[in-house]
Amino acid sequence: MSYGSKQIPTEIRQVTSERKVVISWNNGDRFEYSMEYLRIACPCADCRGHTPSQRKLIDGKSDVTIRSITPVGHYAVKIVFSDDHDSGVYSWESLYDLGQGQQGYWQDYLEQLQVAGKRRRPSVFMIKPVAAVPQP
Repeated sequence: MSYGSKQIPTEIRQVTSERKVVISWNNGDRFEYSMEYLRIACPCADCRGHTPSQRKLIDGKSDVTIRSITPVGHYAVKIVFSDDHDSGVYSWESLYDLGQGQQGYWQDYLEQLQVAGKRRRPSVFMIKPVAAVPQP
């Protein structure tokens, strides 16, 4: 059962070492999605907003990985990312669209980053505190 989606995944494979997800579809198509691409294209209301003007430009996610991918019924998966973002439910329809339109969507994203003066690399880096050295 696909709940309206014409395309249904036959395999979803996470390739952590290459930071990608490979999805094979029932029509024979196969798309590779970078984890960064899936993160910046998150369909949740926090990222997309409720109107086009509320959509956020997600930047600084080039190093993001996926912690888990879990099924949601027979129509979607929930993806949890290493930046603790966990509210994205990716329907089969949206995943297929992201695969088909990947080249154009990615180019649009890069252009939006440039216009906004933002970048793919994180602008803030975690710094581990240095242990205090006891003074004699």
